Amino acid sequence: MRVEHSYDVAPKALLDVLTDEAFLAARSARFGGSGTPVVKRSGDDAIVVTVPRKLPVDAVPGPFRSMVGKGNLVQTDTWSEIADDQVAGTWTTDVGDTPLQLNGTHEITADSGGCRYVVTANVKVKVRFIGGQAEGLVRQRLADLVGREMEFAAKWLDGDKA
Repeated sequence: MRVEHSYDVAPKALLDVLTDEAFLAARSARFGGSGTPVVKRSGDDAIVVTVPRKLPVDAVPGPFRSMVGKGNLVQTDTWSEIADDQVAGTWTTDVGDTPLQLNGTHEITADSGGCRYVVTANVKVKVRFIGGQAEGLVRQRLADLVGREMEFAAKWLDGDKA
């Protein structure tokens, strides 16, 4: 899965929003956060953002519902490559005992007049016979969520913090 969005700011300005605790709290409140996001900045210019989340279990089709448990997970974004014209990192999820693996990359690159933000995801569901169907559903829902979160970031950058 790959989702991208263009912004009218430099890569570091977008990174500042994506690692801002007020933004993260507002995004979590709107898109399934289940706890307080935490931002840690290390001395080597890496930034680690940890966000407790809850999957919308009610939206999961019946045959797959038992696989997601209560839907709790923790997403960890690690921004480790930070330069003026490009910012990159990875994201992972801790999904507990579910047979789901979610991880991917973040990349923000400068382009004319701003930047482009690309999120990729690797989705793996380890369930015999229905894993492929479940992976397709997760990819579709994840792409929708990431797209809505990117739009939320654009509004935040425009001053709409609601």
